[in-house]
Amino acid sequence: MKLTIGVKLFIAYFVITSSIVWFVTDKVSMRVTKGIDEAAEDVMIDTSNLLAQMIGSNIKDNKIDTDNARNLISKYLDRELNADIYSVTKKNPNLQVYITNQDGIVIYDSTGIRKGEDYSQWNDVYDTLNGKYGRRSSALDPDITDPTPGQKAMYVAAPIYHQKQIFGVLTVIKPTADLKPYIIEQQKHIDEYAIYLFLVSLLLGAGASYIVSRGARKLVKYTTALSKGENVTAPKIRQIEFAELSQAIEKLRGDLEGREYVEEYIDTMAHELRTPITGIQGTAENLLMPMSNEQRVRFVNNILEANKKMDLLVNRLLNLSRIERKNQLENIEKINVKNLIKDVLQAPSRKGNITRRSIKIENIIEREFNIKAEKLLAEQALANIIDNAIDFTPIGSTIGIKVSESNTHINIQVYDQGKGIPEHARKQLFRRFFSSSRPDTGKRGNGLGLRFVKKIMSLHGGQVSLKNRFMEDGAVATLQFPT
Repeated sequence: MKLTIGVKLFIAYFVITSSIVWFVTDKVSMRVTKGIDEAAEDVMIDTSNLLAQMIGSNIKDNKIDTDNARNLISKYLDRELNADIYSVTKKNPNLQVYITNQDGIVIYDSTGIRKGEDYSQWNDVYDTLNGKYGRRSSALDPDITDPTPGQKAMYVAAPIYHQKQIFGVLTVIKPTADLKPYIIEQQKHIDEYAIYLFLVSLLLGAGASYIVSRGARKLVKYTTALSKGENVTAPKIRQIEFAELSQAIEKLRGDLEGREYVEEYIDTMAHELRTPITGIQGTAENLLMPMSNEQRVRFVNNILEANKKMDLLVNRLLNLSRIERKNQLENIEKINVKNLIKDVLQAPSRKGNITRRSIKIENIIEREFNIKAEKLLAEQALANIIDNAIDFTPIGSTIGIKVSESNTHINIQVYDQGKGIPEHARKQLFRRFFSSSRPDTGKRGNGLGLRFVKKIMSLHGGQVSLKNRFMEDGAVATLQFPT
C-alpha cells in the first residue's frame, strides 16, 4: 500500500510525539517522586528539631528524661488523625523516633527494638554529634542488608542541647512505603495530563498532515486537469513549497498556452479572413472593368462590408485573447445594475439596432441591486448577451431584462422571443468559433461572443448559462454575479 505524504508526516509526527510524551512523563514522574521525598524530609527536619527542643528542656541531673519522652511520643503515636491528603486518608501517625546519648548509644526507641544499640557510626547520629546536618536513607529493619526501595526509610536527626552543648541526638524515621500512596496518586494525575497532551498533539499532527495533504491533492488535481486540456486556474496553496511549485507549473502552462494561442489564432484568422479577402480581391478586379455608377457604388459597399467583417473579427480575437490570458480582475468597483443595463442599452449602435427592428425592452427589476465587478468587462458581458437576444428575436417582439437576488448571487436574465436553441447546438454554445445563423439574414457570427462572456464571468467568480424558456418561445441567458 502506498502512503501519501500526509500519512507519512502523521506517522513521523506520531512517533516523535509519543517519544517526547514518554520522555517528559518519565522525567516528571522522577521529579515528583524526588519532590515528595524532599517535602517529607523538610517536614521531618522541623519535627525532629521540635521534638529535640522539647526533650532538651526536660534534662534533669545531666540526664535525658526518657520516661517523659516515652510518655510524650506514645501519646502522639496513639492519636487518631483521619486526614485526607491528595485523596489518601491518613488515620494514624507513622513516624518512629529514637534518642541516643552523647556516645551514640540508643537510650530510647519508640519501637523498642533499637534500645541499647550503638548508632554512633550511623550518618544521622555521627554527623549530628559532630555539629552537622545528620540524615541517612537505609533499611527500616536493621537486619536487612540489601533492602528494596519499599523496605527503606528516611532518617533525619536533630541535636539535643543542654547548656549550649550537644547532649544527645533525636532521630525521626519515616518509612519510604508510607510515601508510596502519595506518589501513586500524583502519578495518576501525571498520566492523565500525558494522555491529554498526547491527544492534543495528535490532533495538531492530524491537522498539519491534512493541510499538507490538501495542498498536495490540490496540486495533483490541478495538474491532472491540465493534462486533460481543461481551462483551470492555479489553486491557492498556503504551503510555500507547494505554492512555488504551483506557480512554476502555472508559468509553464502560460508559456505553452501562449505558443498554442499564437498557432491557433493564426490558423483561425487565416481561415476566417480568406473569404473576405477573396471577395475584396474579386470586387476590386471588377471595379477595373467598365460599369455604371450604380454598380460601382454596390461593389464599393461590398468591399466596405467585407472590411468591416475583418475588422470585427480581428478585434474580437484580440479581445478574447486578452481576456482568456487574464487571471484576475484589476479595477473592481461597486456598480449599480440598473445603471449598467441603461448604459449598455443606450450605446448608439445597439440603440439604433433596437429601433430599426422595432423591439420593445421590458425591464423587471425588483429593487436597487449592486454588484462588485470590473465595469468595462461587466458591460461587455451584458452587451454580448443583449446583442444575441436582438439578433435572434423576431422584429417587433419583446426582450425582457430581469434582475433578482438569490442567497449567493445577483442574477441578470435576458429573455427573447425567438425560436430558442436547437438541440444540436446546446452543448456547443460556449465553444470557440461555434455560431448559429441569424433567422432574418441567415448570416453567422464569428462564434467568439459567448466564449468571451464565459471567461468574463469566470474572472468574477460567477457563471453564465443559456437555455430555452419554459413553456414559452425563445431563450433566456443568465449572468450570475456573486454577492
